Amino acid sequence: MTTEEKIIMAAINCIEKYGIDKTTIRRIGQEAGVNSAAISYYFRSKDTLIRRALEIALDNAFDMENFKDSIGLPINERLVSVMEGMTVGSIKFPNLTRALISGLLTSTDGDAPVVRKLHGFLDKLQDEIIEARPEKSRAEIKRILMQLSCATFLFPGIYQQFFKGFPEIDLTDDATRSEYIRELVNKLL
Repeated sequence: MTTEEKIIMAAINCIEKYGIDKTTIRRIGQEAGVNSAAISYYFRSKDTLIRRALEIALDNAFDMENFKDSIGLPINERLVSVMEGMTVGSIKFPNLTRALISGLLTSTDGDAPVVRKLHGFLDKLQDEIIEARPEKSRAEIKRILMQLSCATFLFPGIYQQFFKGFPEIDLTDDATRSEYIRELVNKLL
């Protein structure tokens, strides 16, 4: 791993450990095992480094390769697998998820990187559903995917505390999460 890659990975780790607001050059340097001069050399500023780290994390979060083991499953099972994987990621990495999803909350033009990545991700799923369920319209499938995304990984990723008010929907429990997502997929699709 190059020094630049170590710094980027350290920035991602610090965002998850401390939150984006408390991630500092000093903490990133300690995590990467480099001094602040090295960070300045590669990235010129903390903002540039954070932007690059979030781009990489975003690319990874919405990479369909993460779900290649569910290719070939019936479409309902494929959707359960994908949505469950995304939900597990948002729960496992809450600070990073909030940092990534903040673009959804702050973008006024709908062109934030997270918006583009999310739409691209959902478009790939939409194509798979259309192939499996040609009786459904594109608009209907897009609506289903948005409902699933909001109810599974987006809203819990932004505000996990909300679900604490509903102990019967403990998304950190594997069986409960699986049942919750399966029920949503089956109702909507």
